[in-house]
Amino acid sequence: MANAYADLATLKSPAALNAPDDTHDARLLGMLEAVSRWIDGYCGRQFATTHGERRFDGTGKASLTLPDLVSASEVRVRAGTGVWDTWPCGAWLLYPLNAAPTAPGGRPYTRIMLASGTYRRFPLSRAGVAVSGVWGYGDVRADAGLQVGGNSEVAVGDATLALTAGDGAIALSAGHTIRIGDEQVYVEGVADDGQGTLKLTIQRGINGTDAATHAVGASVSVYRYPQGVAEACLLQTATWWRERLGGPFRPPEGDHAGEPDGISPAVRTLLAPYRRRNAVLGV
Repeated sequence: MANAYADLATLKSPAALNAPDDTHDARLLGMLEAVSRWIDGYCGRQFATTHGERRFDGTGKASLTLPDLVSASEVRVRAGTGVWDTWPCGAWLLYPLNAAPTAPGGRPYTRIMLASGTYRRFPLSRAGVAVSGVWGYGDVRADAGLQVGGNSEVAVGDATLALTAGDGAIALSAGHTIRIGDEQVYVEGVADDGQGTLKLTIQRGINGTDAATHAVGASVSVYRYPQGVAEACLLQTATWWRERLGGPFRPPEGDHAGEPDGISPAVRTLLAPYRRRNAVLGV
């Protein structure tokens, strides 16, 4: 997964590492990415959005527990004959009903409930249910105040991207994930010409999306993650980075004494509301 829950410029700012030079930028970005994946493992869920199909065991019941889900576009079920049947959207509902995973402060869907009398239960099966959709804790994006620039459209194979900034544009940095049309793009580097144009080094078509052609003037949005997750990513990255100079961080005695060394107590507190309590098995 190409993703970080915090960006390089914020990590290097006086509020975090206070590291103004670019000597270690590649390592710091790699550390942000590694800490983001550690957060996923620690919380038992992912906060970045991925697109695609996942398979699950059929329960023989009217409900199916899922990993965090933002939206579902298709549900397919394998019958006893081995033939896959696509169920109509009206046959199922996502729960909790008011989760609102695309709104700030929302939460993900975690279950599918059958809503039609024709479809009463998921057949009992191994890997017999396939759900296509957008996976993750939430899909919250902000208008970046940026547009695709340059003199020609962005082609599918382009590895750089020129953006023009309008009033109130977000200061993009390495580590941000942006969205243009239906494509997720990961920012690995940003060069500012000082005249309102940014040249980005990027990864195209990430996290299950496809690289696409984008016209000049296409709008750009930037992904936002829960504030506690973003702060925990910055703090834990800074903690582990400073271990290079001062030795390993030791957690306090008591309730957390059995947890691995190197985890900031503040990070535990920030992430506590987001830790998943129940495991979900998928294929």
